[in-house]
Amino acid sequence: MENFLSKRSTQTGIMNLKASARDVFPLLCPRREYEWIPIWQCRMIYSESGYAEDNGIFYTDFRQDRGPEWWVVTRYEPCRTIAFVRLAPDIRMTRLDIHLAADGPKRTIATWTQTMTALSPEGNEYIERYPKSAYAEEIGHLERMLNHFLKTGAMLEIPGHTPKPSVQRE
Repeated sequence: MENFLSKRSTQTGIMNLKASARDVFPLLCPRREYEWIPIWQCRMIYSESGYAEDNGIFYTDFRQDRGPEWWVVTRYEPCRTIAFVRLAPDIRMTRLDIHLAADGPKRTIATWTQTMTALSPEGNEYIERYPKSAYAEEIGHLERMLNHFLKTGAMLEIPGHTPKPSVQRE
């Protein structure tokens, strides 16, 4: 890997959410995502509160998309910003920044910026294969699920997916 030259990809998606940042922010948490994302699964590694917090750590493994990743909360400003660094060992490091801004009463603009950096030739291949349209589609899908939950208090059902009951603790 002496001559390895890392690739990087940064993509941004915008969500228009029909709720205040005060209502949205708590849902951007590994434990609370079980309430509104049908396929969500994680294992809490470290959290004093059991919820998202500064320096909290959790693990996911979505083999069909990204494979195993360790997540660290790197910025935690309630109702404003949450940021994560996600490590897929020997493949890539991803930074995910989510910023919330009021857009009138009971409306929030959520800006999601994902920066992926390859850690190996395999990571470079992953970044090359990851189309810009995939991130836009992912953000759009998350926006629909989140708005549905904010409106109804219930998870948007996805055919063929059975929600998992709760977060696992390490």
